[in-house]
Amino acid sequence: MAEPALNGWLRMPAMYMTRFPACRGNGFLFVPLLAAWVGVATLHTPACAQDMPAATPQNAPASPLAPRGAWTPYGQGTATPAAPKPGPKPDPAPQSHAASAPQSRSAAQAALLAMLADQLAHAKTPQDAHTIEDKLEALRTQHLSPTTRLLMHRAESDLAAQKPDDAVEDMGDALALQPDQAVLWRGRGQMRFVAGNLYGAVTDLGQALARDPLDAQSWSLLSSVEERRNDGAAALQAWQKALGLNPMLDPTHKRLDQLKIKAFGQPT
Repeated sequence: MAEPALNGWLRMPAMYMTRFPACRGNGFLFVPLLAAWVGVATLHTPACAQDMPAATPQNAPASPLAPRGAWTPYGQGTATPAAPKPGPKPDPAPQSHAASAPQSRSAAQAALLAMLADQLAHAKTPQDAHTIEDKLEALRTQHLSPTTRLLMHRAESDLAAQKPDDAVEDMGDALALQPDQAVLWRGRGQMRFVAGNLYGAVTDLGQALARDPLDAQSWSLLSSVEERRNDGAAALQAWQKALGLNPMLDPTHKRLDQLKIKAFGQPT
């Protein structure tokens, strides 16, 4: 509180001189007094004013509307600190590669299946056709799980033991595990055919051919089922499909001629 008293003491000569009319017209008398007052006031500037740092984003006064901990042009707020920024997202490349692996494997299998089917359609001898058929069957059963294979073997054992109903049940369990495998639908269709369930056999073989239309064995089995159902036209059509995929099934066309007679009657 010493500064206001000093300022008042410095103003006293000016106030004293302005009380007299002779001194009021002499304005030049105020020049040295004003200079002395400014100099003394500068020397006695409060220490707190000299030491006060410049306003920066770090020490500026806080805004009453700013959240605590958030930076504003007026400094730190008074609300809770802001949540940290989320870290970088993981690279989705491994997931995309993992998802595309089964698709690539299926595409490669389909290409190999088509190549072997073309070779079978141009086989010159029954021995060559049999060798290619073995390769095709190994390719079709390549992705069966161990449990599914066990159920298939048990179904074959049941069929050999004259238990076709048990064989159908075993193949049904295998289909429940891998319903996308056409070879399993063909297998259950065969078991149903032996068990006398002709309608169920046609249904299963239709499912198999919808998934694998290049399977000559499915077409041949379907022809036999349709013949048992006394549908000569359907049996002939299925057999022609089978011969188109594997001509060595009937190289002499003996069965083909028999099915034509059943479908259209004896030629005159």
